[in-house]
Amino acid sequence: MPALPWNGSDAPQPDREYVVMASRLPLRSYRRVPGFLRLTAAVRRQLAGAPGLAGYSLRTDLPRKTFFTLSAWESQERLDAFARAMPHAEVMARLRPHMAPTTFVQWTVRGSSLPPAWDEALARLRAAEGSR
Repeated sequence: MPALPWNGSDAPQPDREYVVMASRLPLRSYRRVPGFLRLTAAVRRQLAGAPGLAGYSLRTDLPRKTFFTLSAWESQERLDAFARAMPHAEVMARLRPHMAPTTFVQWTVRGSSLPPAWDEALARLRAAEGSR
């Protein structure tokens, strides 16, 4: 399934460094897909007003029950604050028992390179999974 288009907030500053985070979120069962989608809708609403967010995109591989995120942040602190805030923290706690092993990767880019390419994000995720 194609990715949702990059949803960017303000135009990134071309010379500023941004933290990019990609995740692979596989579910253990197809039965969990509707609940996953319901819960993550709240996270998407949270993203709409998240301080420090440069933008995000989502991708789904339904045949494999796997979801991907790709986001860019002004700083590691802003990314960490988002992850700890509600509803994200509660949603992740509720989903964790229903997920197979997840993968997260981070790297930095200049604002002139935003949005990041899905091909690069997926390659970085595969590399991280291969190093386990």
